[in-house]
Amino acid sequence: MKCLWCQNQVTRNLLMQEILFPWLITESLCSTCRNLFEKTPADVCPHCCKVGQATICEECLVWQEKYPDLTINHHSFFLYNEAFSQWIYQYKFLGDYRLRQTFRLELKKYFKHKPDVIICPIPLSVERYAERGFNQTQAMLEAANITYTSLLKKKSDTLPQAQKNRQQRLSTTQPFEATQACLEIKAKKIILFDDVYTTGRTLLHAMDVLNAYHPSQISTVSLAR
Repeated sequence: MKCLWCQNQVTRNLLMQEILFPWLITESLCSTCRNLFEKTPADVCPHCCKVGQATICEECLVWQEKYPDLTINHHSFFLYNEAFSQWIYQYKFLGDYRLRQTFRLELKKYFKHKPDVIICPIPLSVERYAERGFNQTQAMLEAANITYTSLLKKKSDTLPQAQKNRQQRLSTTQPFEATQACLEIKAKKIILFDDVYTTGRTLLHAMDVLNAYHPSQISTVSLAR
């Protein structure tokens, strides 16, 4: 097989079940490319995974003051380094749909141990979906065969977060509204899934909408922080 990222041939010994059932092969990257993506280290904010924080970071303290009814409980797989920046650009902005499979192994392992939660990907606006042709977060979950529920929809198109500076991101107004599926989430555990956690603004907006429907818990997950 070829590495999804560099397209070089991947050579490794397959397990017997992978030989008999090729669709069970979950590794998508060669070892060289795999090592470019830095896993989230241990010394991070216990709430949002910000690097270099032994205790709760200043950003989370600000969000706690703004949203006293919400608690940030975030998990991130990787650091947002140069390799991840290049990967997300090729996948999301150049529309390389193949790359939706890149991290299916990590997603499968993580969500396998959370069978009692409702997983909700962050939605795109109708305009952005038409432009891109796919929702990058939904596509990654589908590639990993993970069931999800669309609890949110985006009310209108806005400038992509990647094109905003920090202050513009923080001042973004509420872009989401609930779908009919939110009527079924009372006392349920919810996980919101996005590609990148930068300031937390997007995920806090999403949490704020869902919290009105009284789930028992809302946590968040992103590929990178």
